Amino acid sequence: MIKKFISLIFLINFLNANPLDESYSFAVNINNYNKVYQNKIKSVITRISKEFENLHDKKHIVNVSFIDNSKSDFLNSYVNYLKFNGLVSYTSYYLRNKEALKKASKYFFTFDHNQEFQQYILLVNKKANIKSLKDLKGKRFVSFIANNNYNDWLDYLTLKGLKQTYKNLIKKENKVQKDSTLVLDLYFDKADFTVIRKSIFEDIVSLNPAILKKVSIIKESEPIFLYGIGMFHKNTPKKIIEGFDLIVRDGTFNNSYQQVLKVLGNTKIKKTSFNDIKKLEDFYDEYMELKRAYNDKNK
Repeated sequence: MIKKFISLIFLINFLNANPLDESYSFAVNINNYNKVYQNKIKSVITRISKEFENLHDKKHIVNVSFIDNSKSDFLNSYVNYLKFNGLVSYTSYYLRNKEALKKASKYFFTFDHNQEFQQYILLVNKKANIKSLKDLKGKRFVSFIANNNYNDWLDYLTLKGLKQTYKNLIKKENKVQKDSTLVLDLYFDKADFTVIRKSIFEDIVSLNPAILKKVSIIKESEPIFLYGIGMFHKNTPKKIIEGFDLIVRDGTFNNSYQQVLKVLGNTKIKKTSFNDIKKLEDFYDEYMELKRAYNDKNK
């Protein structure tokens, strides 16, 4: 009788066991804007996943699901601990859903190019004679389709400084699929201004200093922006998070995958906290308030 009871308890526990408690199950949020780049991301992350398993002697399986930006059902799957115990997303997605994600998560990490936080710059073609925000009126804007934060920062500037959305100021907006094309379009007079990460602009200038003869910076953001952010669900077992945290803190992750991460322009993964990204969240909250005030005024 006792053996049957023990067997029953074991069976119940087995049936109720959550596979998320024994594996890394990441939802990786990626844009569906460029199939070639999307496939590159998938290839890099898949490679890292397999090597990550080997670092832990395959004690924990790594499952990665790539989720397009336009699909929202995976948020529920993560928040309610149904399919994913980890989430990696663009910062713009995190900011749009930060209240739900912060409530559901307990460990955050960031990944970005070289610097811990990024500055954005408002870069102009010198021929366009843009000296201030009001000079953007009637000008041609070139934007990067994969980074909503660029446009959000520009919109924040014009809403705050001119009480207008940038979309009502410009003559037209062209979207491109590479950061570098933003600068080249200014250089070859295909556009009048753009927003880009300062570090990327500096990299481009280091390769071709002549660019400085044709473009100039008229505004810079605070260093508050990130390329992406990752997190673990609060119900994720301690052993799973500690296994990840160990190789982040001792540098194993960044050292092991340095060459792989460079393919995506990222060279560092770092544990972070709510306090570390507070300025970024404050910026976004202020931007949302400006948008609401503008929309209310124009109803």
